[in-house]
This record gives sequence, structure tokens and C-alpha cells, in this order.
Amino acid sequence: MGRWQTAYRVCCPKIVTRGPSVSAANSALVPYESRLFVKTALVYLVLTFALGAVLLGMTAAGHPAPYVLGIEHGHLGFVGWLVNLVIGVALWMFPLDRERFPDLGGRYPKAAPLWSYCLLNAGLLMRVFLEPWFAGGTPPGRLWAVLLVLSGVLQVAGIIIVGAILWYRTRGPRRPAPGVR
Repeated sequence: MGRWQTAYRVCCPKIVTRGPSVSAANSALVPYESRLFVKTALVYLVLTFALGAVLLGMTAAGHPAPYVLGIEHGHLGFVGWLVNLVIGVALWMFPLDRERFPDLGGRYPKAAPLWSYCLLNAGLLMRVFLEPWFAGGTPPGRLWAVLLVLSGVLQVAGIIIVGAILWYRTRGPRRPAPGVR
């Protein structure tokens, strides 16, 4: 047993389990779509902090970054990290709808969250790369303007799909407890 494992067992004895690893046991419980969103969120989190470090370094060196990089920093953080994380956890934690999707064990059709994932993240990446180009001052052309608008449309479409999935999973109880509507 390595030093870090010994230190971990001393500091966190209740977390350490015997038998299969905790991650192997939990991966069977977390749906693939949720893991995809959450792991992508972690990648965006690293990218957000990396861009933040670059922006800070540029400012410290006396060369302030163009304002549009700050906007992209915000998009990476809010849409890339936060929205992907929230969607991943919501797909995992919201109650199952076994009446609506009995063949799927109460979950949503498998393609729906994958479409949402692709649309949301393709739109975000298009925006992160196209928006600075537009802010540069030289008009890049009509095609690029259409692509920038398309990036926003893709993101909205991805959110609408997630909204539809979660809408049907947020319902009241069949038999509410006394005093609950």
C-alpha cells in the first residue's frame, strides 16, 4: 500500500471500502448520459481556469486582453461548466417516470440527452471560436455571421430538449401526503 493510500485511510476511514472500488460500483448507478455531461463539465472547468490564468497573466504583464476573451471566459464557465454539470446531475437525480417510459425503466429515450449534449456543446464551441473573430473588427462575411447565429440556435435547441426531458420527470406524487398539494 502506497503512502497516499495509507494517509487516505487514516484521514477518511469511513469512505474507504473493501472489495470493488467505489468508482466501479458507482459507475453502474450513474447513467452514461449523466456521466458524459458531468465529465464534459469538468473539462470546461479546467479550460475556464486556464483561460482565466491567461487573462490574468496578460493583465499582469501590462497587455490587457480584448474584452471578448472575458466574455468567452464567462461562456466556458457558465454554459460549459455550470450548465453541463446541472444537466448531468438533473438527468441522474430527477425521479424516474415509469408510467411514461415503462420499456426504459422510467428513463427518457436514450437519444434525447445525447442530442441535447451534442447541440449544446457544438453551439458553445462554435460560439467560443466565432465570437472573438467577429469582435476583431474586420467583418468576416455573411457565412460566418450565419454560423454565429446558428451556434446560439443549437444551444437553445439543446436546452429545449433537456427541458422537455425534465418537464415530464417533475410531477407531483400520486397520493400526496396529508397537507401537501
